Amino acid sequence: MKKTLLSAVVAVASVTLPAQTAAAPLSPSARNVAQSFSPTVQDSFTLLGDTDDPWLVYYIPRRGGVAVQYPLSPAPAPRFQLNAYTPLSGFFAGAELTNMNGTLSTTSYLGSLQQLQNEATVQGFYITPAPASKAKTRFLVAGHEVTQGRIDVACTQEFIEVITSTGAIRRVPVPKCFTRQDPLQPYDLDTNVMYRFTSTSASSGSVVAQDISFQATTLPGWVDTLRFLMATGGQWDHILTAKIDWEIKTSSLTRQARFNVNWQVLFEQASTYAAYHSNSCVDTEVRSFFEQLSQCGAENVCGIRIEYQQSNGAWGPTAPSDANFVNVVTSVQRRLQDELFNEVRKYTTPVNGQVIDQRTASFTLRANYDKLALNKNELIYITYNPGPSNVSASTTLNVSCLLGGFEQGSVTWNMDDAGCRALLGQP
Repeated sequence: MKKTLLSAVVAVASVTLPAQTAAAPLSPSARNVAQSFSPTVQDSFTLLGDTDDPWLVYYIPRRGGVAVQYPLSPAPAPRFQLNAYTPLSGFFAGAELTNMNGTLSTTSYLGSLQQLQNEATVQGFYITPAPASKAKTRFLVAGHEVTQGRIDVACTQEFIEVITSTGAIRRVPVPKCFTRQDPLQPYDLDTNVMYRFTSTSASSGSVVAQDISFQATTLPGWVDTLRFLMATGGQWDHILTAKIDWEIKTSSLTRQARFNVNWQVLFEQASTYAAYHSNSCVDTEVRSFFEQLSQCGAENVCGIRIEYQQSNGAWGPTAPSDANFVNVVTSVQRRLQDELFNEVRKYTTPVNGQVIDQRTASFTLRANYDKLALNKNELIYITYNPGPSNVSASTTLNVSCLLGGFEQGSVTWNMDDAGCRALLGQP
């Protein structure tokens, strides 16, 4: 039977990385290290800091390509081969097909990697590939995107004849879809490229510097296109592209917040709030009370004033992020709730001799003689951490700059093209 491939998707199981007890990539919301690098480097890499070492930078390449041996030599050797053949039997007997095999690398663009290294060295940073907890590899064909993320495609039907076990001939309709790279040109790129395709996939629980190998046989009709590409060193985007979606587990820095408490005013606020709720607040109402207090900026008005430690060590009234605010509100509630409220449980009377342990909680004002007698402000420090988060990044692997193959033998790198030399870090 005829086999085609539009997108081979391999989802790999996740592996848990060390928690914040060990050094780990730092959430961009905690420290944005990318802003220290040029726009060119930021376009080529996703960059993350480290929880422990302020000079360590993790990188995830946004683009990669064919793996190359001896990339800085006068004759780099791409890890890629292809040749044409005509099968004598089978469904495509007498039709010319192309066999190919190769290896794609996320770190093949040494020119971009060298620029990242140079800029890092000047500023005192050092770099390393980021660890990925998850990786999903896809091989796909490309087309011209028109609107709302859709590809510009036109489809027809062709019929193939299949001989059944009884010797009867059955005509089977097969969809034939074509796309185009230029909206002004005809639909000439068949989205059914591959007859057979196998590949490895990027590994989860490893760093993002990885190689991916594949073997493929194209459908009939692609040999002339491939011969032209191998004669000119052109882009293969409409033939073969791979994309790796990474998930990077990041941690956040443990920070401090502090709040000034005016106990007399705070108890007045709590008394007014409780009276509004019939002097018996439920848990959600108590939570709402502390959320309102946490947004106040004057302890002599609301009872507390919160300040947050910023990344530069300074104190300010604005939380670094929403997650930080939520953590501080939780910490403030945990620290002050027992000083302001008593938790009272309501037990349900047993019915028909059955013991029922259903119960609800209400909160009443606490007669806190010690705090009320102080009649002064108190400064309290708390620590908080938003906890782990995931950063999504991707690496697109393109095939380009290849010459030779077929009857010419070995595949070579297009050293006559300045752009191809630059990809390998050569002038």
